[in-house]
Amino acid sequence: MKSILKLLFSAFSLSLVAPFLFGCSNNGYENIVVVYTTDVHCGIEDNIGYASLASYVKQEKKVNKSFTLIDAGDAIQGALVGSLSNGKYIIEIMNDLGYDIYTLGNHEFDYGMDAIKEVVDEFSGDVISCNVSYTGKKENKLKEVKPYSIVDYGFAKVGYVGVTTPSTIVTSAPSTFKEDGEIVYSFSADNLFEKVQQNIDECKNKGCKYVVLVSHLGSTDNYKPYTSVELINNTSGAIAVLDGHSHQVIDCSYYPNKDGINIPLCTAGYKMNAFGRMTIAPNGDVHLGLISKYDDKDVSTLQTIETIEKKIEEDTKKVVATSDLALSIYDESGIRIVRSRETGLGDLSTDAFREVGDTDIAIINGGGIRDNLKDGDLTFGDIKTVFPFGNNLCTIKANGQTILDYLEFTSRKTEKEYSKDGRAFGENGAFAQVSGLKYTIDTSIPSSVVTTDDGIFIKIDGPRRVKDVLILDGDQYVPIDINKFYTITSLNFVLIQGGDGANMFMKCEVLNPNIMLDNEALTYYIVNVLKGHLKDIYSTTGDRITVL
Repeated sequence: MKSILKLLFSAFSLSLVAPFLFGCSNNGYENIVVVYTTDVHCGIEDNIGYASLASYVKQEKKVNKSFTLIDAGDAIQGALVGSLSNGKYIIEIMNDLGYDIYTLGNHEFDYGMDAIKEVVDEFSGDVISCNVSYTGKKENKLKEVKPYSIVDYGFAKVGYVGVTTPSTIVTSAPSTFKEDGEIVYSFSADNLFEKVQQNIDECKNKGCKYVVLVSHLGSTDNYKPYTSVELINNTSGAIAVLDGHSHQVIDCSYYPNKDGINIPLCTAGYKMNAFGRMTIAPNGDVHLGLISKYDDKDVSTLQTIETIEKKIEEDTKKVVATSDLALSIYDESGIRIVRSRETGLGDLSTDAFREVGDTDIAIINGGGIRDNLKDGDLTFGDIKTVFPFGNNLCTIKANGQTILDYLEFTSRKTEKEYSKDGRAFGENGAFAQVSGLKYTIDTSIPSSVVTTDDGIFIKIDGPRRVKDVLILDGDQYVPIDINKFYTITSLNFVLIQGGDGANMFMKCEVLNPNIMLDNEALTYYIVNVLKGHLKDIYSTTGDRITVL
């Protein structure tokens, strides 16, 4: 119990901590206590970690009978432990902790529909999302997903309504959601708030005294028009929003709902750098806060993690390559730049793809490069950390105009400065790292890219900001020819599946649908082409992308 004194409730004064910790109220009824996580992204031992969370949860359950443990999405993807098991190892840990409710985030779908079906089946609590729907004629892989979960605490029922970002359709591979070439899963992009309101009302009609929205929407402007703030503004009847997706740390902020009532919003960070705690008093008072430090670790959960680590150890400990240079997706100050600027790791990755694909150019979306490449001995696990998704490489043939449209689309969010107030700015997961290609982005020209509400490319309707596009021809770069056809290597996520909404290649001729996995290509290139010597080429970037 001594570690409870170390809790940091940034939204609570110290005088308020004790009654909420022990769940007591003046009228003799317990407070409802909710602990929640979001965007853990396989960070099982990062920051606070699951073992410390498990210890905290056990302490809470000893003193609070009315207790619920919730995750707001993006738990199973983001590291080797997730990709090697399609998320199953993470679900095993979550079940061990006793998670009651789990909202689907966009990255829950990265391993495909069959994998998410298994995740839903194996999760011991309720998997929720009120705005996912299926219109196909085969098997609905998400049929066990509930729109909400109602918990009866005895003196009150609470409805927890799940909300998944509509951008899931492009931030995971669009082909994941298709049957016979048609999208059959959707996330209510055209009527999200109406859908949520319908489920709030339904919970109330089923006797819920309170309704809490467990959303994976994000609250910053780059997630508009589906932010958690707009969710509050356009609905009524919920008493709080527990949000994820934007990786922010927001202890408690208030926003007016549709009726003008201020509703609290909490966001619990990234990779367990914090977790949230909400109390609902019998009189309806709601208090939100974050816990950013807790040191005690649960022995049982540590044993579960150790068992899982042993399962993957044999596959990950083998040294598969050696590198004399470390490459990062961040700049020197720690700002992520791989989604807004050329990076040495982007150059290396696309050079590897172009080599194994034997094509004119190669591309990769910046969001597909997930972590740094260290120097020294590289294990399979080290390579998989860079490319955790295990995407297949493929080759296609596309004309110059299609390539120009792609670059225009992927550069639409790029800003002249890539950081603002100490955070990355102008990021876009689709941002194109390239090989065999050079281009310039003139940020003084506003983007004229037109997309659907889901973020899928439609057309360019105005001046273009991408210019001076050059293709490597032999040893020289020459201007791109809009009518000439070029061969391209990239992830199937980009070229065949239309990932990130970049659908312009999907009707192009496929030359080779399956070359090798992305991590295999990187390993091959480092070992067989570079012989481990990266310094001579990648110590500086290749001036492939210029931002004005």
